[in-house]
Amino acid sequence: MTNDPSPPSAGPMSLLFDVWLVMSLASRLLDDALAGSGLTGDDFGMYSLVRRFGPVTPSQLSRWTGMGATTVSAYLKRIEARGHAQRTPNPADRRSYLIGLSSDGVATHDAATAAFLAAMHTLAPAFQPDSLDERLALQRLDTALRDATGMDPRPYTVTGDIGENAESRRLSYRGEPLNTEQERLVRHYIDFVRAQPVDDRP
Repeated sequence: MTNDPSPPSAGPMSLLFDVWLVMSLASRLLDDALAGSGLTGDDFGMYSLVRRFGPVTPSQLSRWTGMGATTVSAYLKRIEARGHAQRTPNPADRRSYLIGLSSDGVATHDAATAAFLAAMHTLAPAFQPDSLDERLALQRLDTALRDATGMDPRPYTVTGDIGENAESRRLSYRGEPLNTEQERLVRHYIDFVRAQPVDDRP
């Protein structure tokens, strides 16, 4: 890859343009990482939402993601065509339905999760000791964008005190010191566990 010289600049672009650039780069990183899984980055995101918070209506997915109804419908049709989703009646509205992942969909998501976490860990060295500060900043931006577009709040919240309680978020370990590769594997496993649905989550 060649690095072309940057063109002359009169200063930074707008915040909204910054978001667009970050979004494009994140899509590139995820698509490259997930290439062997059969899923794109957008596919993985939709599978993750449906698995974590489903069964859910297509309209709720639209309100969480900001995607148009036809775009969400197209994603769900592809997921169903792969045999990775299953519909159930919506008891709250007979005109609608709920969508959840099938067992094959869960297995596909599990297989892709390893590649997703590997991609995430390529960024980890830039965010030491953790990425809490950045995630809280992104959450504030997410809230502002949802207010501006009239979308529902995201279905989860990032919490935590910046800096002061970092120690309390660490796991204790009394064994022999881990080498670099062992620590990397432990971090991957912790992230994998945290990515799984919890039965008693509301």
